[in-house]
Formats: sequence, C-alpha cells, structure tokens
Amino acid sequence: MRGEPLVHALPPARVLQDRFEECVYLPGEIARCPARSPVEALTPEQLDLSLEQGDQRVGRTVFRPECPSCNACEPVRIDVDAFRPTRAQRRTWSRNEGVVRMELGVPELTRRRVSLWNRHRRERGLLRETSRRDPVGYEDWLVRSCAPTVEVRYLLGERLVAVSLLDLGRSSANSAYHYFDPEHARLGLGVYSVMKEIELCRTLGMRWYYLGLWVGGCSALRYKTGYHPHERHVRPLADDADAAPLWVRVESPAEGGEDLAESGSPGHSGAGPEPGPATPRAAGTA
Repeated sequence: MRGEPLVHALPPARVLQDRFEECVYLPGEIARCPARSPVEALTPEQLDLSLEQGDQRVGRTVFRPECPSCNACEPVRIDVDAFRPTRAQRRTWSRNEGVVRMELGVPELTRRRVSLWNRHRRERGLLRETSRRDPVGYEDWLVRSCAPTVEVRYLLGERLVAVSLLDLGRSSANSAYHYFDPEHARLGLGVYSVMKEIELCRTLGMRWYYLGLWVGGCSALRYKTGYHPHERHVRPLADDADAAPLWVRVESPAEGGEDLAESGSPGHSGAGPEPGPATPRAAGTA
C-alpha cells in the first residue's frame, strides 16, 4: 500500500567510485559504472531486488552501467524452469556428468585457487597491467562478499578444476564469477557449470539464474545468450527520461540474433574481465 515502507528495500550504500573511463568492451565508448558499497550485507530478498534492478556484484561492492551514450550492457537471466539445453549443450553435459563432481562450500583462499584464477585469466587475455594477481586481490574480489555467497567447486577425481562464486537469493541465484583450469578446456566446464547451477536453482525452487552482463558487440560475451529462454535487462539512454528499464524475453536463438553457447565458451561471470586495483569495472566474462 502507498506510504508503507518496503519490507525488502535495499540498504543505503556508499559510492566508492564514480568516474568516466574508456569502455573495456567497446572501443571508442565511454563507460560510467558507479561502484557502491552497501552499509550492511544484503539479505536473500534484497539480493533478489538488487539483481532485478540490474546490479552486478564484485567483492563487497555492487554496480550497474550508467554510461551516457551507450546502453549495450544488458544483464542476462535464465528462466530456470523453462530452460531447455541445445544439442551441443547436452553433449557437454554427457561429457562431464558422472566424471566431474560438484561440491558446495564457503568461498576459500588457497594457493590452488589463486593459481587457477591467474592461469585462466592469462590464457584468455583477461590480465591487464593493473590486474591484481596476489592472494589479497583474490580475497577482495572472490572471497569477500556483500551478499549470501557460496563457492561451487568442480572436481576431477580429487583435483579442483573449476570454481564458481554463486550468490543465493530467495528466488534467484547470481553467477558472480567462474574460472576453470585451462588444461581441461576441452571438457567445456564453463557450459557444464551453467547447466549444473541451473539444476541447483531448480532444486532450490528458484525462478532465475543470472549470468552477468551481455554486450552485443563484444564477441567474448556472445555465449551468455545461448541459453533459452532468457531475459535481457534493457536500460534506456540518459536522454530518454520518460523510459524505464525493462526485461525483454528471448525464447529462441532466432529471436536473439547473435546467440551462441558452445562447449568451448570462456566461462561465465557477472563481473568485469578485470577490475582496477580497488574497484569493479563495467565488463564481464571469466
């Protein structure tokens, strides 16, 4: 009712960074992604609301693109109950199911994890001069969180070969980051982990699985819209004051235009390919 407080309103947040900078996705574009730090940890219900509004999470901060002349960044979410894998995705599932084991736990900082994280980024061209490679950087970005977060571990025998950081709301889950061992790229662990985490969401009774940002002009992110049906969060440009963001549903590849999800996809993430020394960037793949 009008005048009643919102039961699950988002907590206040401090703006840690708000500046214009060169876009890491689209050459020639100017990006603006204010990084906000909630004053208290998000509840599952608040996480649902944050994701619904288009937020991405990196460490203890959240951000959403507010670029002045571009709205190419579109958060993607998959309809858990309606999802149907393609033939290629089913082959990837068969290649891994019963071979790769999934475990859930709290996010951890270990030498193996830091090593895999750096190797994954190095072999996929995601490291920049300012990239953090040290254990403290890993902890700040992938262990600490302002949301309810679990670590999804993928093991081949007893060897850790892939890790997802998954935020759990009441009705949705958010793939905050994923990386895998490049030595096992042939397994398609990025695609397999998406399907395993969708299966987990279904078991938990969740409606949505969020897969981070998609940018139509960035080939590295095309795989994110290869899972159907999905929805994309379309933000109006700054000069369109009367328009509101909306979720647009895409039922099939024919509707989506550039859709692609191959067994060799690079992983998945809602965060940027690399944040700066202290704050997240407006981009996303792992």
